[in-house]
Amino acid sequence: MREQSVSFTGHRPEKIISPFVENSEEVNAIKLELHNAIVRAIDDGYTTFLCGMAMGVDIWAGEIVLGLRRQFKNLKLIAVVPFPQQANTWPQEWRIRFRNLLEKTDEVVMISEHYDSDSFFARNRYLVDYSARLVAVYNQEKKGGTAYTVRYARQQQVDVDMIAI
Repeated sequence: MREQSVSFTGHRPEKIISPFVENSEEVNAIKLELHNAIVRAIDDGYTTFLCGMAMGVDIWAGEIVLGLRRQFKNLKLIAVVPFPQQANTWPQEWRIRFRNLLEKTDEVVMISEHYDSDSFFARNRYLVDYSARLVAVYNQEKKGGTAYTVRYARQQQVDVDMIAI
């Protein structure tokens, strides 16, 4: 599976733009770049996409993959969820999008039955370990989950398609 798989990482909405506005010029530009990166991956022969199901980049990427299924019937979307309660404290709009996306995925991988301090990092390692390419929406910060995932992907010699913000 790894050789045909792409995963995603990126900052949460409030780290991309504050205050966060979904239909802002900045967010729409990122979504377009994300769409283009996914189409490039499809053109390169990738058919399986792993989505970490976090607010922001992950959910946008998953929604884009689902939209592209109309054109590319062989695409597979796998939700990689760190623990079952991941979205419980999110704003309602994001919880609804999370559930809608989860219902439309081909497979759900649950990393842990309960939250612990390693849940998100374990999810991020899984995304990299089962992918040949990582699409990263990244502002070059040295700390945080996105930075960790990009570093880990490079250590594992996974191709990183960087969308700089």
